[in-house]
Amino acid sequence: MSTETSRLARLTESLGLDADNEWPSVVRERLISYGLLGVYVFVVWFPIYYILITSFKPTSDVLSLPITFFPHDATIQNYVDIFNNRPFELYTFNSLVVASTTTVIVVTLGTLSGYTFSRYDFLGNKALLLSIIAARMIPPIALIVPFFQIMSQPPLIGGLTGSLYDTRIALILTYTFFNLPFAVWIMKNYFDGVPESLDEQAKVDGCSTWEGFVKIILPVAKPGIAATAILAFIFSWNEFVFALVLTSSEQAQTLPIAVSLFVADDFVDWAHLAAGGMIAALPGILFGLFFQRYIVSGLTQGAVKE
Repeated sequence: MSTETSRLARLTESLGLDADNEWPSVVRERLISYGLLGVYVFVVWFPIYYILITSFKPTSDVLSLPITFFPHDATIQNYVDIFNNRPFELYTFNSLVVASTTTVIVVTLGTLSGYTFSRYDFLGNKALLLSIIAARMIPPIALIVPFFQIMSQPPLIGGLTGSLYDTRIALILTYTFFNLPFAVWIMKNYFDGVPESLDEQAKVDGCSTWEGFVKIILPVAKPGIAATAILAFIFSWNEFVFALVLTSSEQAQTLPIAVSLFVADDFVDWAHLAAGGMIAALPGILFGLFFQRYIVSGLTQGAVKE
């Protein structure tokens, strides 16, 4: 016991703490911190947990009282029903096509544009960058009517393509417009944190500007590209308002629209709504759990420029 006491005394002395006064305050601060963190985690995750358990409850138990927080007769019938009674596989396919295509376009254009804005000081550089960012500041709800008109009668190409309303292309173009400024901003800040000496060393080694960008800069920028891709995919996957306005049939509608169909004027199908909601929320949850380090590093890399 005396050995442990002496070790504690040496530890407190090395840290510059008074064992009689400082340790209680440290423990108190830790308890408060972990307590607040626990409350935050509970507030964030409890709705997701409740949707999950509701999706496994029989329909008759969803509205029964008292409320249960664990399904006693767990069943996957709700998931089976939404795929048997509605074309949920088509809704899922539409969401995958729209979100994946938008992500590829946004990441490609955002990476190239971000590198250009970061490395080259051309005429109108700052004004053009500001205009791109400002376009994202416009409330999306204010652009619903213009986008509806544009997709119904596309300017310049309308005679060739016809109306783009109720097509996946309309959603891809719309989501690209809203996500691209965000991607340019992320990648520009990320490239600001990449030393320009790497570009110079690539030129010394005989690489052209494009070869240096592809072989040297892009591998270094993987965290930023990953963060941009994850956020663009999640934003496109979860978007509801424009998917509701620009589509009208199951051939183009995405998962958020499919989930909303379980809410009727006089009745809400809570069990199937929860099952559909979990399917729609799954990519965002998985990306957040497994790729959060890429998101954090990608968003914070440009905070300090070397």
